[in-house]
Order: sequence, then C-alpha cells, then structure tokens
Amino acid sequence: MELDIDNIAEYYKRMSNQELIRVSTQDARGLRPEVFEIIEKEIKKRNLNPDLLKGALAQNKEYSIEELEKYSSKLRDLACPICGQIGQQLNGTVAHSIRSFLIVTTVRTEPFIACPQCLDKKNNIALITSALLGWWGIPWGILRTPTYLYRNIKAKSHNHMDSPNETLLSFTLSNIGEIETYGDDKSKMNKLIQLKD
Repeated sequence: MELDIDNIAEYYKRMSNQELIRVSTQDARGLRPEVFEIIEKEIKKRNLNPDLLKGALAQNKEYSIEELEKYSSKLRDLACPICGQIGQQLNGTVAHSIRSFLIVTTVRTEPFIACPQCLDKKNNIALITSALLGWWGIPWGILRTPTYLYRNIKAKSHNHMDSPNETLLSFTLSNIGEIETYGDDKSKMNKLIQLKD
C-alpha cells in the first residue's frame, strides 16, 4: 500500500534538518519521483544546501564505469586517511581476516580507502592474522583459512592499479549521494573515506 503524497509531505516536514540531510545524501535510493519535489521544497524552505537535491537524485541513476571513474577521481586525489600522504592516488581494498579457537571461528571483512602502501599494510595485517590465528578451529578454521589468505593476496594485486579498482568504484557507487552533494568540499570527502579501523 503506497502512502498518500500528503502524508509523505507531512512526514518530511516533521524531519529534523539532520534527518533530511541524511535521507538526501544516503537514503534516497528508490524513492518515488514525486517525493523529490517534496524534498526540494523542504530544502528551499529550510535554506539548506541546494546540492542536497542533486545528491538524492544521483542515488537513483544508472552509471557507466566511466561515470563512476569520474566521481571516484574526487576521492583519489585526497590525502590518505591513514598516513596523511598527499600525491599518490588513493584506491580501495578489502582486508579479510579469520580467527579461530577450537569450535569458534570468526571472520572479518573490512573495506579501506587509502594510498597503495597503506592498503598493502592492511592486507598484510589480515594475512598475518589469518595465517597465525585462522587454523585453530575445527572444522571452519581449517577449511576457510586458505580462502581468506587467497582473498588478501588477490586484493593486494589491485592496490597499485593506475585506474580506480573495483573496491573504490563500489564504494563510490554506494556513496554517490554524498559525493554529488559535497564533492567540492575536501573536508567532507576526507570524512567520507575515513572508514573505521
């Protein structure tokens, strides 16, 4: 059952500015077309950044690889969020780690956006952790540890690519609303790529 447009307008009217900004930059995927008019009115009425509407609309488009590469260039030229180095183009990786103890096996998959050297370090830490602590669980530790070692080695092979790798392109697509809204604000883009350790 679809909500009446007046009820939707009332819902957005009751949102705080922070909630409206979050929806516009992160959670607008799949909204009905008429909802964008409501968002636009609320943005204007509250005198918020007009680029918020662009961020909402950006989440509802299809993108070619070339378009995603263009958006990712706004991230690639930032300072590395781990070491602070400027001048090397950033890329992405996923560090896969596994730890086991008897019958308990835990796995962790963490994405990172950073310079190639820092990405290598993250994959190396995951490799060492998995190699030392992954095997000690029966049966999953023994079965899954080789897979996680392989995944890190494969991820490392993409850290030094000249073009944005698949991890960075995926991150770009997932955060397209924020990149469209704040792409020229380096401090906001720096916060966006500072993923949790």
